[in-house]
Amino acid sequence: MVTRRSSRSTGLLEELAPDVERLLNRHLEAPRLWYPHEQIDWGAGAPFADRPWAPTDYPLPDGVRSSIYVNLLTEDNLPYYTTTLSRLSSPTHPIADWNHQWTMEENRHAMVMRDWVHISRCIDPVLLEDGRRVQMFQAMVPAPETFADLICYVALQERATQVAHRNTAAHLPKEDKIGRNLLGLVAGDETKHYLFYRDLTLAGFAIDPSLMMVAAAKQVSAFAMPGTGIPGFTRHAVRIAKEGIYGLTQFARDVLDPVLTLWDVNHLEDLTPDAERARIDLTAVVAKLSASVERLAAKASRPALI
Repeated sequence: MVTRRSSRSTGLLEELAPDVERLLNRHLEAPRLWYPHEQIDWGAGAPFADRPWAPTDYPLPDGVRSSIYVNLLTEDNLPYYTTTLSRLSSPTHPIADWNHQWTMEENRHAMVMRDWVHISRCIDPVLLEDGRRVQMFQAMVPAPETFADLICYVALQERATQVAHRNTAAHLPKEDKIGRNLLGLVAGDETKHYLFYRDLTLAGFAIDPSLMMVAAAKQVSAFAMPGTGIPGFTRHAVRIAKEGIYGLTQFARDVLDPVLTLWDVNHLEDLTPDAERARIDLTAVVAKLSASVERLAAKASRPALI
């Protein structure tokens, strides 16, 4: 990888300003102009006061229902992610314009998903609202220490979220064309957001590969899907993984592998001693994850005992 030499004293954030402008313009030149209200079959709904919710209203495996629940509540928590990005940047920096654009686009995800959930009755609305109130009151989101940490984390998180929405859509009943299409739209937005953060992080590696290597190793080793403030999150995460929607296998295969390959972390040159140690640590983490995925695959392939 070719690196641009730069003094850290000027700050990574300031040096990334031209890249932020370039990537924001790229994002705006290919808009995804869809409208939440057009995605819903409003006539299919029934008042909950007349007919209380029941699981039989929309039969689903527990893991799929958990995935819809966790994904929607994660989208609800967007304001706190917006605050985190603002805290680690500057209102006069072009990243502020991206933050506004990103927040505006992300906000419609919770709106359209909630409308679909209520019309289709795929989720208990009382459980959903109780979970939203608890999660948003706690305001629990990852708290990266630096801007380098932030963009590394969000690149991984946006890719993971895109995978989770896409796989959830694939697990819906084939006759629910509205739900499948709607989650596909959300996943498409997340793909564009991922591309912004992925390529911004790549630009960061070109400016200061040592700083970015340390940040990447830290974020990969500690990465967890957002949602830790959701009631029963661990139980839901286990169900989602068992359903094959999102878990360790998807993180290793569909998130880490493509992201780290693009960042080309194995071929960075002239790293500081701290960054070299971080690369060694990252390599060890990836190897450990790969071994765990192989064990899971081997276990799944064994014939069940009768």
